[in-house]
Amino acid sequence: MLDLKNDSSSYKADLHWYLRQIEEVVILTLEHYGIDGKRDDANTGVWVGKQKVAAVGISSSRWITTHGFALNVDPDLSGFDTSIILPCGIEGRGVTSMGEILRNRTPDNSVPNLDDVASVVMQSMETIFGVTIQ
Repeated sequence: MLDLKNDSSSYKADLHWYLRQIEEVVILTLEHYGIDGKRDDANTGVWVGKQKVAAVGISSSRWITTHGFALNVDPDLSGFDTSIILPCGIEGRGVTSMGEILRNRTPDNSVPNLDDVASVVMQSMETIFGVTIQ
């Protein structure tokens, strides 16, 4: 939770800015693992190529935010067969995960565990938002 109207911070009372900052947290997290995550001009979330690796949702009441994002670390993506499910309702796009990407790159097929990724996410939040999380 952040107060976007906090005068003592560098935050902006701008939900689009906030959404982009959350995406940047995910992009920075992926970068830590050597994954090139990008924004898409037309769709929210974070993408690797044409595949979504993270979905983002935000909410705000009186400029106090709550947020959520789903970063696909290593889930079973078999249910996202586009003949059955159209992810996010976006034609011609699919979903991927850090595990899927990293298994194709590392000789030992290693994938970071959820606790490790969560720790990097917290560090990324601190960097992007200029806060200390305890």
